[in-house]
Amino acid sequence: MGEQPSAEIGLSARREPVAVVGLGASAAAFRSLEQLFALMPRDSGAAFVIVSESENPLDTDALLKTLNSLGSLPARIAGDGERLEPDQIHVAPIGMIVTLQDDRLHLSPPEQNPGHRGTVDTLLISLAEQQREAAMGVILAALSDAGSLGVARLKECGGLSLAEGEPVHSDPSQVGGAAELADLRLPLEKIPPRLAALIAHLREIENPPETPTALPDGESRLSAIATILRNRTGHDFHGYKPNTFLRRIQRRMHVVRIDDLDAYMERLRADPAEVQDLFQDLLIGVTQFFRDPAEFELLEREIIPALLRERQAGETLRVWVLGCSTGEEAYSLAMLIREATAVMDSPPHVQIFATDIDARALAVARTGRYLASIEKDVLPERLARWFSKEGGTYSIHKDLREMCIFSAHNVIKDAPFSRVDLISCRNLLIYLNADLQERVIPLFHFSLRAGGYLFLGPSENVTRHARLFQAVDRRYRIFRRQETAARILPEFPLTARSEPRRGTGEVASSLRHSPGGQLAKRAERVVERYAPAYVVTDQDYDVLNFSGRTGPFLDPSSGAANLNLLNLVHRDLRLDLRAALHRAAAERRTARVAPLRMGIEGEARRVGLTVEPLSDGQQGEAHFVVLFHDYSADQGQDADESPVESSVLRDEHVLRLEGELRLTKDRLQATIEELESTNEELKSSNEEYQSINEELQSANEELETSKEELQSINEELHTVNGELAHRIGELARANSDLKNLFESTQIAVLFLDNDLRVKNFTPSMSEVLHLIESDLGRPVAHIASRVPYPEMDEDVRRVLRTLSTIEREIGGAEGRRYLVRVLPYRSVDNFIAGAVLTFLDITATRAARAAQRAAEARVRLATAAARIIIWELDVASGHFFPSEGF
Repeated sequence: MGEQPSAEIGLSARREPVAVVGLGASAAAFRSLEQLFALMPRDSGAAFVIVSESENPLDTDALLKTLNSLGSLPARIAGDGERLEPDQIHVAPIGMIVTLQDDRLHLSPPEQNPGHRGTVDTLLISLAEQQREAAMGVILAALSDAGSLGVARLKECGGLSLAEGEPVHSDPSQVGGAAELADLRLPLEKIPPRLAALIAHLREIENPPETPTALPDGESRLSAIATILRNRTGHDFHGYKPNTFLRRIQRRMHVVRIDDLDAYMERLRADPAEVQDLFQDLLIGVTQFFRDPAEFELLEREIIPALLRERQAGETLRVWVLGCSTGEEAYSLAMLIREATAVMDSPPHVQIFATDIDARALAVARTGRYLASIEKDVLPERLARWFSKEGGTYSIHKDLREMCIFSAHNVIKDAPFSRVDLISCRNLLIYLNADLQERVIPLFHFSLRAGGYLFLGPSENVTRHARLFQAVDRRYRIFRRQETAARILPEFPLTARSEPRRGTGEVASSLRHSPGGQLAKRAERVVERYAPAYVVTDQDYDVLNFSGRTGPFLDPSSGAANLNLLNLVHRDLRLDLRAALHRAAAERRTARVAPLRMGIEGEARRVGLTVEPLSDGQQGEAHFVVLFHDYSADQGQDADESPVESSVLRDEHVLRLEGELRLTKDRLQATIEELESTNEELKSSNEEYQSINEELQSANEELETSKEELQSINEELHTVNGELAHRIGELARANSDLKNLFESTQIAVLFLDNDLRVKNFTPSMSEVLHLIESDLGRPVAHIASRVPYPEMDEDVRRVLRTLSTIEREIGGAEGRRYLVRVLPYRSVDNFIAGAVLTFLDITATRAARAAQRAAEARVRLATAAARIIIWELDVASGHFFPSEGF
């Protein structure tokens, strides 16, 4: 009978659990654990490991008694080196750090104080790395913010996580704790059946989940799935890596228990929440501290010192980190800048804006807690200076955390930050298509201050924008902003494609890229019908293309260079050409001009003009082909023409006509002079109007620039507001905890500042001093005491002077006694900001001690009178000794 259980245990130990489920709990989660395991099937095949928060630990003895009384899964205290067994609950001892290695639990004492151990995160991270797809985590509602890093690691390794609560998909920007990061959020009573179903589904999978063989013809469906994601989330994943895409899709199929890819696509079309879950899985970033160390060494050695030299004490150094993911790169730059400013007498203020489209990754970045694996990326001296170890994790120092502002931001849609000194955009551009890359680089140019730096990834470059950026180190992809003759105004949002701005130097390319295109070839086909010299213009009559024989017909005006045809063409042709262009544009058909005389006597030639419009329809942008017909070869008389003899009548007629002609010429000359005078006046007025127009255009450009800068500042304020809202939420929670602590404690506590003024007190303090809420800020000496304590002022001042602790017993009314303890008040930064007085009522304790002493005295008298000798047994040694006093 006695050997059979041992045999059963040995047989069970040889079985391997299908999955390992890690649960983080606290004293407040006791009933939730009881309900969870009451509904959990006995034969799921999974092993369960429960670890307790160090701040509010479980009563493990009571938990074991309760779980074993349920009659479901057996529970026991976990031991070091113990092998995991299926259908068993392993409860970790209080205060121990639990990890998993080779299906065995390893327990170790913590190196940190309570509250800084990261027991839940350490367990979930270990499960994720050891069990991969067979790892699962359960986050109960009573658990605090602990576990967010462990849940993120489960996602990266292919594991699953479930949280108690209702599904939340309304506002991903509010994601913050471990529960919001979980794959599934369910009411507590639905977690056991879903957990059992997931474990059963895991048992049925024959191939490992990471192999794409489970998704036949998966790559052919990626385009359709990417289209669904783009329509629902606004983010395009058509260029995402196929293998990674397939693994993430398969992981989501496992969560929702769907085996067919077509069925999963239908699920995506019908369920917006599943689209969001797949989107979040695809956004798990790849980053690390000081990625590509050589590049960061160059930043530390040259770039950051150069930036700091240009900033004075009252100025701000601004850094923008795009695609920051979980924040490692932002904190890496913060370390370099903080180390550089530490040796400066008057360092500037530093702001680091870290942005990403993944709100859940930003939640991890704001927490600032990272895996112990960062030890291989961060130098030991930096690790000791800028991190504090919490169990198996490292937490970022408060100084670095306050330098960084994390915000959800899409560089394609949202307004960019402005007046930035350094932009770090590493391995983000490689996910954008060529068109977006071409338009994002000018946006960086707009955001940077004069002389600012751009830091790109090893596979990214700005070679197509050589006039915007100059290479500082092309190998390490560090570039410096160059000033341009005209300010480059960015286009955003970049998703709404607009016609790019262009100057006269760029119009030549518009013909080649115009819609319906190939206008140059169409122009050549028209020219083949005439074979004269020609030019091609746009709708503003700016020349886009010249033929090779246009020289005789062009006579540019003096002044600034201009490609407008009406300023280039010979003045004798200008008026008629303008009329022909207007006629062709208005009527959308060919306009011809009869041969005109061009040039002076001896060099004159007859030139005809033909203007033919080119466009892609009534709504298309108009272009024109202007052809020059040279008739100079036909100026001579026909050889067969015979001279006409003069006659008197003809001479008289000719003389009369010549007289009329001279009169007409005189009148015309007078008209021309009047016209020239009027033209001069018009020219003067036109110059004034042109000057006013240029001023208006300049003012308009300044307004447009101010508008774009205002958008950038507004985006920045939105970012800072989000950060402040997050901080206010944390402060509200801390105040609530402090309020509940004050109301629940029976110890009278009084907080004083360095001037002995009341800062705060617990409700019990009103039994010692006559304190009300309005007494905050009053000197404690002005408040009447219910308990005589004349040494209070002296004790407090001595503690502030010596930083020691004073204990004193004092008496009160009605025979009450108090133990008073006075100790210094230390801020988070270890700054002495006053004193703390605690008054512990020991009246009952003194009475009990007095009663005990009286009873002992009576016993001694009784035993002495009865001549009784009492011996005591020392259990350890087995020897008897006479009792003390006998």
